[in-house]
Amino acid sequence: QIADPETCDRMYESLVRIHTNYYKNKYPRLKDTSFTGVTVEDCKMILATDILKQMEDMKKGTWKRLREKFSAKKPEEDSK
Repeated sequence: QIADPETCDRMYESLVRIHTNYYKNKYPRLKDTSFTGVTVEDCKMILATDILKQMEDMKKGTWKRLREKFSAKKPEEDSK
C-alpha cells in the first residue's frame, strides 16, 4: 500500500508530463539551437569520429604532417 496517495499521484502526473514532452510542446522554441548558437546537426557532425580526425590533421602544421608521413617506417623495412 501507498502511504500518501496524493503525493504519489502528483509524482505520477509529473512523470507523465516529462514523458509526453508537455513543456516542449507548450513552449516551443523559435530556433533549434543551444546557448552557443550551434545547431543539433552541427553538434552531431562535430562529434563524428571522422570529423574529429580531420580536425586534428588540420591543427597540425604542414611540415609536421610531412615529417610524420615520411618518417613513419614500413614494417618490411624494419625486418631487413
